[in-house]
Amino acid sequence: MDQKVTKIDIGCGMPDQKYKDCFGLDVNPDYNPDLLHNCEEGLPFEDSSLEFINSDNSIEHVKNPYFVLQECYRCLKSGGTMRLIVPNCQYFPLVIINLFFDLDKFWYWYMKRKFKQGRSIHYVLLTKHLTKQLVEAAGFRIKKVKGKLYSKEIKFLLEK
Repeated sequence: MDQKVTKIDIGCGMPDQKYKDCFGLDVNPDYNPDLLHNCEEGLPFEDSSLEFINSDNSIEHVKNPYFVLQECYRCLKSGGTMRLIVPNCQYFPLVIINLFFDLDKFWYWYMKRKFKQGRSIHYVLLTKHLTKQLVEAAGFRIKKVKGKLYSKEIKFLLEK
């Protein structure tokens, strides 16, 4: 990379979806990211070189979210922050679905629908508690959490 990158958006999506002032990484070439990159292979940045990382509804699309979180921790400077937003599998409509169906099988079926084409499946279904365990195990300190038990998303502000 020719430019000095200090802020990144993992799974940035389309250019208009990219988090403000961030360098976008995505595995989908249709999204035209700043860097076409699969974060499951690690992050292409030096240790302690980033100030900020955004991951908005993307960590659930990787097979090993713990590894990606470890990579984020490795690349962040001391005091650096990460904004992490995950879909909550305890979202109220999903709880109702789980009363009648196997949520995992339902979710797999839903993600394979035609209108979802071009988007990858969710490899993990996350809750607030599970996400807290993952980020703390990766080394992060949780500064702030937003989202109740039945919220659609859980928003974390993390610090190295």
